[in-house]
Amino acid sequence: MVAESRTGGRRWAISVLGALVVTAAFGALFRVPGPPVRSPGPASIESTRASVRVARPNESDRLLKQETELRDLRPLFLPTERNASLPDPRLEPGRTFLDNEKSLTFNDADVEVGNDLPPVVTLNGKRVEKASPVDVFGADAETLSLLGFGRRPVAGTARPPVPARAGFIEVTSMRDGVRVLAEELPAEARPSTDKAWTPFELLAVVDAAGLASPLVVTEGSRLEEVDLHFRKFLTGTYRIGARLDPGIYQITVAP
Repeated sequence: MVAESRTGGRRWAISVLGALVVTAAFGALFRVPGPPVRSPGPASIESTRASVRVARPNESDRLLKQETELRDLRPLFLPTERNASLPDPRLEPGRTFLDNEKSLTFNDADVEVGNDLPPVVTLNGKRVEKASPVDVFGADAETLSLLGFGRRPVAGTARPPVPARAGFIEVTSMRDGVRVLAEELPAEARPSTDKAWTPFELLAVVDAAGLASPLVVTEGSRLEEVDLHFRKFLTGTYRIGARLDPGIYQITVAP
């Protein structure tokens, strides 16, 4: 009985000691609030407040003056020395240098064209100073147009009329640009149409046997029937292949 009482007393002592340790550890997590801190008075607040001063531009601070003038918005709205424009210049009345030159004036009576022309120059059989505007046309204006000073038809210089022809053919070698054939086409080669046509060009390839291929129209005459007519005439009746040496040729046919 004595041993059991001793064992129970030790258990209670250990339990009490453990509870004290746990309570001390748990109390260390909390802190007692410190004494209150006194706030500074009004005098200390005023002493720490920053002061703001307005800078006045003057001649002593030239940098501040230039920056103030740069940021000044008044020149955008009010007339100042920066945006005010000068009045438009006026052109005052004056005189030119020709106003004093009296020698440059002359009238029609002072101009004598006939004095500088030889006596052989006439208009409609009259001298120039005695001719009238009607004499410019002349009595023979119907036979000779653009009658000029002393122009008259001369006997024996009239050219004979051009004989009737169907056209003119010209053949040029494509190898060296030399003209190998140039002659008039006979009147029987004239196309059946009476419409006007322009010169046209054909390309011919000739070998030892004649035309190696049909004639090719490279630039037409603006009339298809004229192109077809001369292609047939030059190939069959005119036999252009037999007249040329082997090579490539450009053929031009003109009215």
